[in-house]
Amino acid sequence: MARPYWGKLARVLMTSVALSPLRTFERLWFDRRVSRTKLHPSPVYVHGFARTGTTHLHNLLAHDPRLGFPTTLQAFASPMFLTTRGWLERLIARKLPRTRPMDNVAVSMSLPQEEELALACPSHLSPVHQVSFPNRMKEFAERFGSMRLTPQELAEWERAYLRVLRQATLAAEGRRLVLKSPANLGRTALLRRLFPEAKFVFIMRNPYVTYMSNLRLYQSLLPAYRMTDYEWESVAAAIRSNFTVMTRRYMRDRESIPKGNLVEVRFEDIERDPLAELERIYRELELPGWERARGPVAAYLTTLSGYRKNRYRIDPAVVDIVDREWGFAVKEWGYAPPEADDRPAGTE
Repeated sequence: MARPYWGKLARVLMTSVALSPLRTFERLWFDRRVSRTKLHPSPVYVHGFARTGTTHLHNLLAHDPRLGFPTTLQAFASPMFLTTRGWLERLIARKLPRTRPMDNVAVSMSLPQEEELALACPSHLSPVHQVSFPNRMKEFAERFGSMRLTPQELAEWERAYLRVLRQATLAAEGRRLVLKSPANLGRTALLRRLFPEAKFVFIMRNPYVTYMSNLRLYQSLLPAYRMTDYEWESVAAAIRSNFTVMTRRYMRDRESIPKGNLVEVRFEDIERDPLAELERIYRELELPGWERARGPVAAYLTTLSGYRKNRYRIDPAVVDIVDREWGFAVKEWGYAPPEADDRPAGTE
């Protein structure tokens, strides 16, 4: 690690040391309860590459009162969130930005978060750490997205991952979890081994817009979180490679998902008529409770009326890149480059 990043590393280490008593207390007080928590055998996974609408769909489904989810507090403070619920939640809420820097999506303690963040918080077992080490993006994606791990590493990952889900289930009072993590797209077969009855909602989005949105994501995150130098073209190449590997893996693994456990949706359809698409999701996955969920979901949708999406200029060079490297997805899903008046990015 180069000298310019030593100060950032020191702050991270000092924070970790300061919080160690809370982590120890949580282990002593909650470990037994967490380990005894039974997981619902059929969690609902929102499946999709980053910037394809996964957060928007996750937020919609999380308003079903029958479902639980990892919270923002768990994402930020996984090793101690059961102990610190209340006071730490209020403290974090005061410091949270109103919107995410990359896409203007609202940030709230009441909205769900990726279980991947809760996994990354206390461990090295997640590709989330690529934002700190962008010069190793492809390596993180291969190891913890495509799960190219030794048997011992895989067993360690499974233990840590299931602990995160048990924590979330305990906090949600036993409710079935709805989960979302872009890294899960490359883990379909593994997740089905852990949960043979899992339900999957795969969301696709125009690949040309997805590529531009991913570039903006990393341009926004890397300056704040990086601890190494990097070359931007290597980051862009890693984004393209990760999409190709993970999407092809999903296309292969979906063939083994039983009928009734997978539904595929388009972000553009969710954006156009979210209630109709959610009703279809519930129907095709045979999820109970749509009539009860419809009201809270509709109420949440009214809060999004003032949302303003990012807009991108998709030039011929981007079209050429996407056609060359992601053409298989463009063809499979039936997309085309957006017209000049139809280039806004959607909610991630």
